[in-house]
Amino acid sequence: MKVIVVGAGPAGLAATYTLKKQGADVVALESTDKPGGRAQGLEKDGYVFDMGAQFLGKHYETTFRFCRELGMMDDVIPFNFKVAIYRKGKMYPLSMNMNPVEQLKMIPDYLRFRAISIKAIFEMARMMPRLMQRMPAAFKMDFLAMSDVDYLSIADFVLRYGGKSALEEVFQMLMAGLTLGEPEDIGAAHGLSLFNFGRGLLALKHGMGSLTDSIYDACKDKVKLSTPVKKIVIDGKYIKGVETEDGFLEADHVICATTAGTVRRLTPDLPDAIRKPLEMVKYSSTRHVVFALEKRLLPEGWYPLSFSRQVGSFLPAIVDSSCKSPNHAPPGAGQIHCFTYGRKAADYNDVPEEELKKLMIKEVQKFFPNMPDTPLFSVYCRWDEAICLEPPGMLNAIRRMKMEGMKKVRGLHLAGSYMRLLSSVEGSLASGVDAAYEVLK
Repeated sequence: MKVIVVGAGPAGLAATYTLKKQGADVVALESTDKPGGRAQGLEKDGYVFDMGAQFLGKHYETTFRFCRELGMMDDVIPFNFKVAIYRKGKMYPLSMNMNPVEQLKMIPDYLRFRAISIKAIFEMARMMPRLMQRMPAAFKMDFLAMSDVDYLSIADFVLRYGGKSALEEVFQMLMAGLTLGEPEDIGAAHGLSLFNFGRGLLALKHGMGSLTDSIYDACKDKVKLSTPVKKIVIDGKYIKGVETEDGFLEADHVICATTAGTVRRLTPDLPDAIRKPLEMVKYSSTRHVVFALEKRLLPEGWYPLSFSRQVGSFLPAIVDSSCKSPNHAPPGAGQIHCFTYGRKAADYNDVPEEELKKLMIKEVQKFFPNMPDTPLFSVYCRWDEAICLEPPGMLNAIRRMKMEGMKKVRGLHLAGSYMRLLSSVEGSLASGVDAAYEVLK
């Protein structure tokens, strides 16, 4: 049985690793010269940069299983920080550390907290019964139990049960920070599932890329980098293989571990039962710039300064990742991440890299005048398909596709964050394992 995995991001690496461990004849083909996809990392001049995924949730079961198998559990560390909210020219910090002692230290900050209006607090209280009703299914990442709200966006949900102030002052910032999208474009099931991150965050000592690098190291003899696939070939109801620049490769099974858009591009002959659900999958896009600074910009312990879209910035937040671990930056140094987001992101798609960096520096200086005009250095990357937004209707369409549509093409399997309820590294890894076991059946 010959298996080809298309893509060596988290989903493709998880599938390849699982199949290799079970003794399958597998090869993964990655179009770029580096594995890891949207969970890549970069090390430069004493800094560790997370260029895609930024942290782990405590609910990441599959991720921690990989960490245990690869001997990485000592690299998993608590990520306790303060999130600050900008409102009317002031910054209000809140601790994300649920330790009672740390919470007691925050009492003065709570007493001064004015980042959310009284109206928003009232609206949040009004919708609390609905949130509590949904949380058990959201915490279990239960695809089916959340399917009845799939027709709503998270904006629809909040406006129906809370109000506009709760949407703009609370939910919009949360959605922008975690998905780089707009609440009107994000499905209610996905938006509610983001509350899983409230259970706590974790970081990796050497960055998120160390996880995908470790999986790659464990199966790199089965991975071919710089080998783009031109087409996945289907003959009637059966998979035949893939076309590459070096010719045709025959396969009994193909796992396409890419974004949904790339699946459609590589497989033009898909039946409607697969193609139409994939057309519903939507992603945020972003231009991501990281600035290395001699000195930390945000106050000690602060991770993001977040602001609502009412502020008018093209950034959802200003993030200093030097607080993740001592390895992320030299002592006292800073590491500022800037992301374009939402519908404004398209305005910056064609802005030249150096010009965009200057625009971002000026934007940061509006909030932190001590941001230097010339950082030590900067790193740039572009994600046209950054985070799956799981828009209204997508989850039920993907669920039907998994149950019935995939039977239309024998030997074709799909893996990627869009195949799970919450788009994340966890969803990507879990979907890769799922696809591998479908093959092994």
